[in-house]
Amino acid sequence: VDAVTVLSDDLAANVGAKIRSGSTPVVVIPNFVDTTAIVPADRLTPYRTEFGLGDGPVVMYAGNLGFSQSLDLVVELARRHPEVRVVINGDGAARPSLTEAAASVPNLTLVGYQPAERLPEVLASADVHLVPLRTGLGDVSVPSKSYSILAAARPLVAAIDPGTAVARLLDESGAGVAVPPDDIDALEAAVMDLLADVDRRTRMGEAGRAWVIAHASPGAVGEAYERVLGS
Repeated sequence: VDAVTVLSDDLAANVGAKIRSGSTPVVVIPNFVDTTAIVPADRLTPYRTEFGLGDGPVVMYAGNLGFSQSLDLVVELARRHPEVRVVINGDGAARPSLTEAAASVPNLTLVGYQPAERLPEVLASADVHLVPLRTGLGDVSVPSKSYSILAAARPLVAAIDPGTAVARLLDESGAGVAVPPDDIDALEAAVMDLLADVDRRTRMGEAGRAWVIAHASPGAVGEAYERVLGS
């Protein structure tokens, strides 16, 4: 084997530790995101209209509703801020408990997975996106979901282990804020700071879009594989 390709630096460290030192290079090449399909769009979408979200601030978690995601933080954020519409878009094992929680939180909206072609619209509907992951799981997470959010030019707040892939991505790209995992106060502060500053959100969105085009677009990923194959 001339080289091993993995999707993140954390996986590179994991794989590298299992390979005899110096025997095989480990190269990080991310999954690509279709930057021609997912593009910046107006926040006032048909999705907002369909699910009664209005034109006020929307904070969204979109993805798998599993138990490795700290979705209790998302529910609590909604409970603390009735003036903000909080959306959880997805399906999974945690959906029944989330449905029960949403019954007592009027500004929390649960939406099932949408058709793939509707992803750009879903992402555009939020002012701020969330990626919450429980403590200790950040180094096994590949941030593919984050790439789609950045491609849509929306800022991201990640509640995740410091120094892991998503936290480093946000630091490098300037596209969002990473806070400690399972810390509702830190998550709340980061989200509310962003909702209060539209110019900062715009700058982060533009920075994230630029980073994805440079590093995780089909062209950028294709060139990375070409370099590996050429070497």
